[in-house]
Amino acid sequence: DRSVRHVLAVMAVGTRRIVHVGVTDHPTLEWVKQQIRDATPYDHVPRFLLHDNDAIFGQFGRRRPVAASDGRTSRSYRCALDGWLDQVMGIQGLPIPYGAPNASPHIERFFRELRQECRRHFLFFTEAQLRRTVQEFTVYHNGSRVHQGIQGIPEPEPGALAPPGRPPPISPVQIEARPVLGGLIHDYRLA
Repeated sequence: DRSVRHVLAVMAVGTRRIVHVGVTDHPTLEWVKQQIRDATPYDHVPRFLLHDNDAIFGQFGRRRPVAASDGRTSRSYRCALDGWLDQVMGIQGLPIPYGAPNASPHIERFFRELRQECRRHFLFFTEAQLRRTVQEFTVYHNGSRVHQGIQGIPEPEPGALAPPGRPPPISPVQIEARPVLGGLIHDYRLA
């Protein structure tokens, strides 16, 4: 059985952190809505959601006016997802232009690295296996990979920092390599 699996990732662009990933074999608008609910728990919703122009979002083709819940005002949306985001979640949906992946370069970079580091080196037999691999890569991306969103400094692990006021030891620096994805990638940290 050679089936296609789809990965959805939600990224906080300011920090380049992946805040949620979802994997499915059959993406639908309802599944995407649930993923957005899962990515925004406890009413911590972003002001904007930049997304692709995908057919699963219920594309209208051109802006279509939709009556608001108060019945007096109407707004126009390019897809059903944008209407739901605005009316239910209070988020303004911003679809990127067609054929312009450079309009969302940070998430495109994440998916490119995910393809290069994972898909080309693993055979996925189950959706659960793919989900575990994507989640492990996401942890690596968020905490170990150096990028501008975290000012080039990965987050230290708990207990990795010396107590305040205590000078660092004057000795040769010990670096240890921690395997990620079964040793395919390594996270280098101070020992």
